[in-house]
Amino acid sequence: MVSADVSNRYIHHRMLGYTVGLILHVTNVYNMIVFYKGDVLKDPDVKRFHNNQFRFLTIWNVYMQVMYMALGLSCDVLTLTNQGKDSSLLKSLKTIRDPLFSNIVLPISVTVSLSFWTIFSYDRALILPPSVDKTITPISNHIMHTYIVPIALWELLFRPRKRPDTHLANLLMLNLYAAFYLVVIVVGYLEQGLWVYPILDKLHGTIYFYLFIASAVIMTNTFYNLQWYLTDLIWSDSENRKKVQ
Repeated sequence: MVSADVSNRYIHHRMLGYTVGLILHVTNVYNMIVFYKGDVLKDPDVKRFHNNQFRFLTIWNVYMQVMYMALGLSCDVLTLTNQGKDSSLLKSLKTIRDPLFSNIVLPISVTVSLSFWTIFSYDRALILPPSVDKTITPISNHIMHTYIVPIALWELLFRPRKRPDTHLANLLMLNLYAAFYLVVIVVGYLEQGLWVYPILDKLHGTIYFYLFIASAVIMTNTFYNLQWYLTDLIWSDSENRKKVQ
């Protein structure tokens, strides 16, 4: 376990990470909205991307990170305001903050980044057709698919956490989230006759389609479990394992 003093020692590091992350994500979302205008939407690939943007796991992850960083920043500001003491509001926010990071933000962020760049390196048309570059610049692409990992790792490095006594509730939350996302993209397929990702169109009708879905779920659960080994490695100092905030 990690003492409150140790946690508060890194409060400004966390606040810096939250602020930079929020600025990058919010600015990037604004720029993407600005680009989605005029003749660019006549391109079928761009139009397909635009129509399905809220079905992309990448977009879900961006909004989850924004929500988490806003929540984390609020917690740290309240901690400073209350001089390290927990108010009822702060305690309530922490009950949302902690599982949101452990169960959703970290495992999904790493899965999105690793999956995207692996497929992109093999054949980018399977995940992000070149014509979409008209609206998504290389910088924007890296903010959504690369920077998301440093955001999660920064939090891992500067916010001490307690390994849960049981992972059952956490894994249930993670897999219900994954199941809900799967329902969303299946509904999208039933409505449009196309999967949100070109690679799913390519694999649909073969055993590889189900293997792809299963591998994504396994990968996400693996990263959930891996975070606790990293947490133990980073915060293994027995002097810091007395009380948890």
